[in-house]
Amino acid sequence: MEEQTERTVVIVDDDEDIRDALRLLFELEDFDVLAEAANGLDAIPLVLQHRPQVIVIDYLMPLMNGATLAQVVKAVSPETKIVAFSAVLQSKPAWADAYLTKERIQDIAPLITALIPSRRKMDEAPT
Repeated sequence: MEEQTERTVVIVDDDEDIRDALRLLFELEDFDVLAEAANGLDAIPLVLQHRPQVIVIDYLMPLMNGATLAQVVKAVSPETKIVAFSAVLQSKPAWADAYLTKERIQDIAPLITALIPSRRKMDEAPT
């Protein structure tokens, strides 16, 4: 059986340099970055359009913070995994499936790989 190769992600962070770094890290690991947004409000239509496997959400952003955006994502795309990516949070918040500090940005791709089940794992799961 073939392993799933498409791994999709949306990045939401108000810092353009952070978005650029995340995109590069994801692309190096063969993730498909579907879209990026600088705030939670702009991210909502992107989630509705793309239904990513994973969304990386900064906590502190203008217009809509990460916690509020996460509630919307869970409502409109419940299958999407949420990664809280923050410089201020000290631990995984209840609204996230995973958490990573911005100091550990290099660990983002392995973290997300662990969140997304491979096609092989899904095919081998008992029914």
